[in-house]
Amino acid sequence: MSGEKKGESPMGNPFVWFLRASLLCLGAAIAINLAVAFLRPVLTWIVAGFAVGACAWIAIAVVRWRRSRW
Repeated sequence: MSGEKKGESPMGNPFVWFLRASLLCLGAAIAINLAVAFLRPVLTWIVAGFAVGACAWIAIAVVRWRRSRW
């Protein structure tokens, strides 16, 4: 039906398993390098946005905490 043998183990051939794992690691490394290269010009803006958001979240949390006290 599907063309696969039922008795095969999922780990099968160790060479194929190692090749797939190596290709996955290589692809992840390339993707990370491309993401860093494309985001480098706007990285400071992204970090600044996260910092402003974190400060706003902390300020709102403090105000709500002070108002909810008895």
